[in-house]
Amino acid sequence: SEISLKSSAAELAARGKPRGLVPKLAYRTDGFLVSQLRKLQPSDLKEPPELVHDLTAFASSDDYRSYRHRPRDLFPTPGRIAVRKRWLAPQRVGYAEWSWHSAHPLVFRDIKHEYRSHRDNQTALLRTLNLRIKGKPMAILVNGFSSGHHLMERVAWPMREFFRQGINVSLFALPFHGRRGHSFPPEWPQQDTAFTIEGFRQAIWDLQIAIRAMRDAGASHVGVVGMSLGGYTASLLATVTSDVDFVLAYIPICSVADVMNDNDLVPGTGDIQRTLYEGYREQLVPITPICRLPKVEPKRVSIISGEYDRLATVEHGQRLADHFGTELVQFPGGHIVQNRRAHAFRQALRGFQDRGVLPPKGRTKRTER
Repeated sequence: SEISLKSSAAELAARGKPRGLVPKLAYRTDGFLVSQLRKLQPSDLKEPPELVHDLTAFASSDDYRSYRHRPRDLFPTPGRIAVRKRWLAPQRVGYAEWSWHSAHPLVFRDIKHEYRSHRDNQTALLRTLNLRIKGKPMAILVNGFSSGHHLMERVAWPMREFFRQGINVSLFALPFHGRRGHSFPPEWPQQDTAFTIEGFRQAIWDLQIAIRAMRDAGASHVGVVGMSLGGYTASLLATVTSDVDFVLAYIPICSVADVMNDNDLVPGTGDIQRTLYEGYREQLVPITPICRLPKVEPKRVSIISGEYDRLATVEHGQRLADHFGTELVQFPGGHIVQNRRAHAFRQALRGFQDRGVLPPKGRTKRTER
C-alpha cells in the first residue's frame, strides 16, 4: 500500500460531514480524543533526532536481521502451558478466572531485562462470564488501548448481542493493560520499536494459549474478537494461525505507523517526521496484518468500522477487509460514541451463522478441524 501523509481528514471530507446530532457528537468526540492522544507523551520521550538515530541503530542490529529474515521464529506455537483456574466470588465480574505464566521467547535480547522486569505483565489473564462453557461457542474479547480492566470491559462490549446469538464470552487482557500494568498511558505500545514488537508477539503467544484453554474446557467453537488495538491484534492472529474458528475486528487499526501518521502522533516535523514514519512503517512490516498472508478463511473473518471514527478510520477497516477477502460492516458512529454498534455486531455474528462458521442459536456442534 502507498505511503500518504495525514490522509484521513481528506478521506472523511470526501465521504461527507456527519449529519444528525449523534453522528456529529461522535465525530467531535473523536476529534477531542485525538487531540488528547497527542498530549499523552511519556516523560522520557526522546527528541526526534535521537529517535531517528535509534531507528537506524536498531535496523543494523543482528536481532533485527533475525527478526526480518526468520519469519518462522516470529510467532512460535506455545507448548503445553500450565493454566490455573479459580472460581470468583459472587461480587466479582465473571464466574472464573484462568491465568498462566506468560514468558514468550524474546527475539530482541537487548531489552530482555527491561521487558521481564514488569512482573505483573508475566501473568496472563482470561475471565469467563458464563458458568457453562462445554458445548457452546466462546468469543475471547480483546481490549483496546489503555483499557483491559474487567469492570470496564464488561460495559465496553455489547454483551447482549453475543448472548442473544448463544455465544459465551471471556475477557482477555492485552500485555501491560488492565491488571498486567499500572501506568497511564500503558507501557506498551511505546517509542522503543523492539519493545512494541515484543508486546505483539506476547499477545499472540497468550491468545494461542487462551484458545487452547477454552477448547480444553469444552467450548464447541472458539473465536477472537478485538476492539481498536485489540482489533489489530485479532487481525494479526488471523495471519499467524488457522486454529481459531472466527475472528472479528471491531473499530480496528490496520497499521500502527499509519494511525500514528494520520493523527499527527509521529514526533517531529518535515523531513525528520517523514523519516520516522517511514522507519516505523518499515520496521513493523513483519507484525502488520495487511503485510502478512491470511491463515483464516474469508468466511471466518469479519471487520466492523465506525463511519465517523477519526482514530481507526473506515480506511483502516476497508484495508483489512480487502486483505482478508471479507466484507466491511459499518455503523453510523465513532471510536468513542459508538452509535448503533449493536446492529453491526448482530449483522457480523449472524453472518458467521449464515456462512456455517457458527451454529444457529440454540444449536451447538463441535467444528471438525
